[in-house]
Amino acid sequence: MHEMTTILEKRLMNTERFENIGDNCEFGFVKRAHGDESGGLLRWVLSSPEGVIKALQNRFEELYAFENLSPSWDNMVSDSKYGFFFHTKMFSKNLQWVETEEVRREIYKNEKEKVDYLVGKFFQRLADPSVILVCKRNDNVPHDVAEELAQAIEPYGPARLLVVRHTEDPDLVGHVRQEQLYLAGYLDHLAPYSQSDQFSPVWERVLSEALALPFPTP
Repeated sequence: MHEMTTILEKRLMNTERFENIGDNCEFGFVKRAHGDESGGLLRWVLSSPEGVIKALQNRFEELYAFENLSPSWDNMVSDSKYGFFFHTKMFSKNLQWVETEEVRREIYKNEKEKVDYLVGKFFQRLADPSVILVCKRNDNVPHDVAEELAQAIEPYGPARLLVVRHTEDPDLVGHVRQEQLYLAGYLDHLAPYSQSDQFSPVWERVLSEALALPFPTP
């Protein structure tokens, strides 16, 4: 019975209100654990808060432009415009493309269409007051960077920023605090970058507390 109750609670948590904006796919796996497979622009992208700030300030112009892409891992490319890393079917080996440019451009066409669609969807999400944008970094996002990120989000709409950090303070673990321009949530630890699906169960408490907060007022 306890197992069934846990499954039901997971299904009831509205994780679709959250949007991952970095710095890796850890939060994407958190959403997956709740049965949430909704697509998102940065859900499975490697990024930095500074890169996201730059992208927001430029309205993601030239994102995933063919000439800015280079091999990163066998199934990932780096985008030099914003320093993002995307999964791709333009495969490489030892940082060398496997396919010819002609073949890659055909693959790229479909991937670029998907990216452009997700950019449009992302802007819609930013305009939704129920949406909470989630950002983390394993060495913790500094307060000044978090504020700059919140300021970059603000022109697009009332969606809020939740910066997730790790702490050893037992009074903070599992809780969300209101900073001046953003929300700060605290975990006991963040998953290692090499095992991003091995996330802390404390995510559950942080998300529940964030969802219980009232929507922002105009």
